[in-house]
Amino acid sequence: MLLRFLIGILLTTPAFAWRYTVDFQNGFYWQTLPVPFTVVDDNPTRKTKMENFVKMAMKEWEELGTDLDIWTFLQGGGTANIIRWSDNFQQETNMDPGSVLAVTIRYTGGPYFAKSEIIVNGNHPLTHYDTHLLTTLTHELGHTMGLDHSEKFDAIMAPSLQTSYKGVTRDDINGMTAAYEENQERSLTGFVSPLAYETETEKNALSCGTVGAVAAPGSNFLSLALGILIGFVRKLISWFKSLK
Repeated sequence: MLLRFLIGILLTTPAFAWRYTVDFQNGFYWQTLPVPFTVVDDNPTRKTKMENFVKMAMKEWEELGTDLDIWTFLQGGGTANIIRWSDNFQQETNMDPGSVLAVTIRYTGGPYFAKSEIIVNGNHPLTHYDTHLLTTLTHELGHTMGLDHSEKFDAIMAPSLQTSYKGVTRDDINGMTAAYEENQERSLTGFVSPLAYETETEKNALSCGTVGAVAAPGSNFLSLALGILIGFVRKLISWFKSLK
């Protein structure tokens, strides 16, 4: 009986999925879509590479995944949200330069996201590899729309970089689609979060970072096993509570 119950829990435990960032959960959103982004860099060679990667990342989210008009890329700057390289990552972000590959900062103004900034850690060795840099930028763009880290180990929105990354997953697509549609709904209805006017724009910067822990051989299996174990424990706790 107990064994059958345990097997049932494992079989019915849902796969972990995407989540919203705290500020998006609290009701903040983009007033208009698509969101404009540009690359700012004093190094022309690196700037060109970053621009190409950002366009590729946007295309993967929009054309290959969600078929939504989420961002627009502005060549040469302008009044846009920015993506930039930093050689002083720790001083600028107060984050560990040895573990964090990049960070996305979202500033709020009124009920809206006022601006967003993606800062790439130029002091981390993994950001100097094109494949990892592209993956990191794709991940950070997800944060700009209000997606937090996914608990699925193979998702682009997973908190750590995976060497086995093969593109945005169904979990990523579902999360981005939900965030986009929720943003549109709030915009159309003129939704105003009750938390919207508690802080000023520059003082309400929330951020999400990507950890540069590359998956070691066999780590995907360990991540899956851990996910199943956590799900099992949650189900077990819920079952015990239902008996009271």
